[in-house]
Amino acid sequence: MIFDKVNNKDEEVMTDIKKNLKAIKNRIEKIAVKFNRDPSLIKLIVVTKKFDFEKIKPLIDAGHLFFGENKVQEAEKKWSKTLSKNKNIELHMVGPIQSNKIKIAINLFTAIHSVEKIKTLKIINENITRKSTIKELFLQVNISKESSKSGIYIEDMDKFFIEAKKYSKISINGLMTLPPPDEEPSLYFALLNKLSKKNMLKYLSMGMSNDFETAIALGATHIRVGEAIMGPRNKN
Repeated sequence: MIFDKVNNKDEEVMTDIKKNLKAIKNRIEKIAVKFNRDPSLIKLIVVTKKFDFEKIKPLIDAGHLFFGENKVQEAEKKWSKTLSKNKNIELHMVGPIQSNKIKIAINLFTAIHSVEKIKTLKIINENITRKSTIKELFLQVNISKESSKSGIYIEDMDKFFIEAKKYSKISINGLMTLPPPDEEPSLYFALLNKLSKKNMLKYLSMGMSNDFETAIALGATHIRVGEAIMGPRNKN
């Protein structure tokens, strides 16, 4: 009987996750239409860090293909087998990337949202091959200059893009930012959009569970949603 109760509880969690995914997709479509945007051009990345694969599988079964992880080691352990069997799934690196993990990352992830140094771009270009899975790179911009966050400062971007021209195997094609949690995000999203246009970049990764609708209104092409779909995350 206890086993049955546990199973029933697990089934309820899986059902809730699927319902949450559908609800978020409906909200994306609604806000996109409101601001004359094509919903199909907005990529919903479900951030699955610290969630077991058993909780992720229902989303794959429901046809969702875009997922995000914060740590290379966790992602490799959790996703390698599934990615080898399903080439349509995109895995996005949304956390800080360490230099010694780059070689693994470019053969695991489809996109890295957290490039902040020329050194990172250089290592990627030196190690990328035709077989590498990496397709998109985002420059993380620390607009608010918060010491607790990664990212390049706005005043250093011009120099970065001049130096980036040396590396042509794969280049930056988007920007990413994280606004301060206690401030209105629209100012930061609008500025990132402006910086994207200035540098003629295609993608904007901005907006999470609490502010993705504002991000979409201001041009986001990639939004990163975790707990609003997956439920509370383990704090360990």
